[in-house]
Amino acid sequence: MNKKSEIKNLLSGRMAHYGFKKQYDASLICEEADKVSGGQFMAISCRAGVLKVKVRSASRAHLVRMNQDQIISKINEALGEEKVKRMRFEIEK
Repeated sequence: MNKKSEIKNLLSGRMAHYGFKKQYDASLICEEADKVSGGQFMAISCRAGVLKVKVRSASRAHLVRMNQDQIISKINEALGEEKVKRMRFEIEK
């Protein structure tokens, strides 16, 4: 086990102990989603398996929606478990 995963496991345990596990998981999911996004969207939140993202336009939302299965797979693969089940889109105003 490397240093990074040891720290991650320690933090995860502490967050669960103090009741912050859901918020901690959501922040990890959003961080990973932003890495996967390639600038196409910005992760806003994740709750109950639904990743909410912000996009610049309706056409961008359409493009991301067409690839959402691959995006979700990449995020879940990076996390090591299936945390994200679907995506919701918010268009910037």
